[in-house]
Amino acid sequence: MTEEFQAIIVGSDISAYAFARELNDEYGIKPIIFSRFSQTVLIDSQIITPYQADTSTDEKTITALIELGEKLKSEAPLQKRFLLANSDNLIVLLAENRQKLEAYYIVPTPALDAIAKVADKQSFETLATAVGMKVPGSFYVHFSEVTKENVNQFLPSSDFVYPLIAKPANSSEYDLLRLNHGFKKVYVITDEKELLDLWHALYDAGFKDKFIVQKFVKGAETALFSITTYVDSKGDVTLLSSAHVLLQEHQPSALGIPCAMITTSYPILFEQVQRFFAALKAQGFNYFGFANFDVKRDEETGEFYFFEVNPRIGRNHFYVTGAGANPMKYLVSDIIEHHPLTRMVTSKKTLYTIIPKFLLLRYIDDPALKKEINALYRQKKVINPTLNKNDNRLKRRIYQYLSMLKQVKKFKTYYPKLTKSGF
Repeated sequence: MTEEFQAIIVGSDISAYAFARELNDEYGIKPIIFSRFSQTVLIDSQIITPYQADTSTDEKTITALIELGEKLKSEAPLQKRFLLANSDNLIVLLAENRQKLEAYYIVPTPALDAIAKVADKQSFETLATAVGMKVPGSFYVHFSEVTKENVNQFLPSSDFVYPLIAKPANSSEYDLLRLNHGFKKVYVITDEKELLDLWHALYDAGFKDKFIVQKFVKGAETALFSITTYVDSKGDVTLLSSAHVLLQEHQPSALGIPCAMITTSYPILFEQVQRFFAALKAQGFNYFGFANFDVKRDEETGEFYFFEVNPRIGRNHFYVTGAGANPMKYLVSDIIEHHPLTRMVTSKKTLYTIIPKFLLLRYIDDPALKKEINALYRQKKVINPTLNKNDNRLKRRIYQYLSMLKQVKKFKTYYPKLTKSGF
């Protein structure tokens, strides 16, 4: 089996290493890491095959992937190869160039129209509410309609009480602007002036897509949940896994990305996710690949609200392995072996964390949660994708532990004290 296929992972962050680890753990292969630069998480790794490429533009990325594909095909004509990525813009890029790339690779991403349907938060809201999912009250601003003269007119109605959450309606359209102009992934807006300042900044930067303002769902970071799914090539959900968020990162470039979670099973949420994809399939959309939902439970009502679905697996997908199901097994069984696995709903409880224990506990004020975290440490039910017994050279171990300790400085700078809202 190990000689029958190879994976090419586009990217070099922690999710890329997690992809490589999942594949190496399950199949013994050393996936190709296709990237322009190598990050700390990949230092001295023995489970990857590095491949440096110019990915400075979309065109150069596709050209380099085709060149690599030609090289691999000439070296091993019968070997099957597939692409993996975990950023909104890369998922769209691979889907847009599917026809060119499929001469060399399997491209396990949703069709472009399916991506557009789920990734755009306004169309997601329409489909989600139609199948019974609760979504926070939302106000949309179409910047294609914004001018210098009318920008101050785009304000939500009086029932939108501050603080509010502001974010792009389509992350793939926003990613490049965010990187070039220093915009945040998500904004917490405390008053009308802050909202108008953001509108002016986006307009001045040339933003033309949609931005969303959402009502704040009451609750701290520990009210957040992640759901990861795999939808096979027939359009059926074959993997469902979830985790209870304990703490998120707070530096602007990664704001809102979980750094500690406990895997937990939520059948009531899984039922809603299955209805969502069934409705999508019934409408004729070809959704194929991974998806990740962001959910929050209102601390006052106990109701769950779905914020969005990302048409990718999510940065912290290694928690799915900790919960009892290696996601790469579901992908490979489907696209390489052509025998999709039967549906798996994970239930194993594990602590996923990429920060030190003392730092995590500093931000947990719930005694029951603290007790649970300490119990999982005692039971050795703790995972970190970068701390890998099969990739354990001394130099690598040192770098990964130093990387964890750097989180202390980041939290001291951007989130020095626990707050009730998590902001």
